[in-house]
Amino acid sequence: MPKEGKNIAENVHTPPGTAIHVGERKMETTKLIYTTYNSSEIDRKTLNEINEFINERQENKVKWLNVIGLHNTDLIQELCKALAIHPLVIEDIVDTGQAIKFEEYGDYLFVNTKSIIFNEEGELDTEQISFLLFENQLISFQESESEIFRPLIKQLADGTYIRKNDADDLLYGLLDNVVDHYFLIMEKVGDEIDDVEDELLDNPTEEVLHKTYTLKRDLVFIRNTLWPMRNVVSALSRNEFDLIDEKTTRYFRDIYDHVVQMIDITETYRDISSGMLDTYLSSISNKTNDVMKILTIYSTIFIPLSFLAGVYGMNFKNMPELDWKYSYPLFWVISTVITIGMLIFFKKKDWL
Repeated sequence: MPKEGKNIAENVHTPPGTAIHVGERKMETTKLIYTTYNSSEIDRKTLNEINEFINERQENKVKWLNVIGLHNTDLIQELCKALAIHPLVIEDIVDTGQAIKFEEYGDYLFVNTKSIIFNEEGELDTEQISFLLFENQLISFQESESEIFRPLIKQLADGTYIRKNDADDLLYGLLDNVVDHYFLIMEKVGDEIDDVEDELLDNPTEEVLHKTYTLKRDLVFIRNTLWPMRNVVSALSRNEFDLIDEKTTRYFRDIYDHVVQMIDITETYRDISSGMLDTYLSSISNKTNDVMKILTIYSTIFIPLSFLAGVYGMNFKNMPELDWKYSYPLFWVISTVITIGMLIFFKKKDWL
């Protein structure tokens, strides 16, 4: 499950708009990857100073600045203040505990999303990715240097249709990468469900039960991420914002369909995981019943033998069998015949 950060308490009771980084992911230095392109050319480079972006003036090109690393709040504030970004937006960018949402602020649109990832411990976690969309300019903010945007970077280099369009199409492409990454996570969760189901049938141990509970918790976590993402993409697809062209809203509707599809998959997996708990309990109950059946059979076999042993263990003097020299061998013959006969009877009844 996600960890919201050790310094979350620092953000409590602070004035609105205070930029305090909340989160555990901290890079050594914040990276500034700057990409400019149009239909005929593309340029991608790493900036050393934020002023290189603030002071640059390029016409007839889409500008995309990817800020990687949110711990440098001074740099982010300098960038945002130069672009007249609202202080509440700056606070949301550096606070990785913020919910998925969108806000329109006149000449720019703010979108906050979450990418689902596996952390170093192999547990599900989220990485916050925020976007500022302007007329012909997009700024993205990532917590760490992940590979989530690699497919889009390749598309830009290959000169696909995004190169021929404005920044709103770039926003679509980046959000599409985020949502496509959800599919990869869901695929891994599905594989894990298949493995746990096989273990449940073969060997339902407490470790398998723990895995089942972990899957249920992860699916609730994924669902809680997908639902607000669904609302954001739905809003972007309704053609309500001046910065998003009508033709681009069709692509956002495609993302919306993907998110809805993943919500359906998540609900299906949740039902399967709930059924897995029932399967575990049934398997344990069946094992218990098997043990009880064996114990009951052994007890039933020994009831007549105990009766015979009890009768001839009594200390009465007038018991003629006690003086007969073949009494002891005969006792074992009778006991053996009774035991074999009962085993044959149980076998015919399919109780063994």
